[in-house]
Amino acid sequence: MSELSQHLSPGWSRFVDRLVTIKSWLLAIGCIIMAGTFFLVVIFRYGFGSDLFAYEEWLLIICFWMYFAGAAMGTYDGSHVNADLLTYVIKDPRKAHVRAVVIGSIEFIIAMALVYWSTLMIIDEIDSYPRWRATIALRIPFFVPRLAMLVGFATMAFYSLLHLIVLVKTGPAKSAAQPSMQQQDDVSLPPVMPETTKTKEPAL
Repeated sequence: MSELSQHLSPGWSRFVDRLVTIKSWLLAIGCIIMAGTFFLVVIFRYGFGSDLFAYEEWLLIICFWMYFAGAAMGTYDGSHVNADLLTYVIKDPRKAHVRAVVIGSIEFIIAMALVYWSTLMIIDEIDSYPRWRATIALRIPFFVPRLAMLVGFATMAFYSLLHLIVLVKTGPAKSAAQPSMQQQDDVSLPPVMPETTKTKEPAL
């Protein structure tokens, strides 16, 4: 499912690729900022005997955005951790296709419910302006990390819908290929036993 854009029209494919590129850059920049911040914390604490002011607050905001960007990337790649034993039980391609469509539909419905609740949360934050709830030191509005939740759930729902559309269009072939690829990854080759060299017995 990692080649989702290949099954889409050229316009949608470009749009999805740009979304993935933006999220990849967001994750990369976030990792660099976090690493740089912790480096400065060590320098300030053990080099100057002081502390970096309120670094936990901006790191928490970055972690929110990275977490939900990573969740969206996992939905796009289909790389979320799951315990789906039916993949190894169902061998019939048609039944595997029906199972994949049902799971995709449930995933999309849950994602849309989370989008709805996230939207209500953002509306509540906007209605509270100018008395926004904010962090203690830097006064960063809670709107900023909560917006990451809405964007993350929205992109997860979008990718889930695209996966579902691709499953319906391609039919049982794509659904059957998925378990077989997983089984090939899980099958381990038997250990190769070293050949014992036969020693020639001396003739009597």
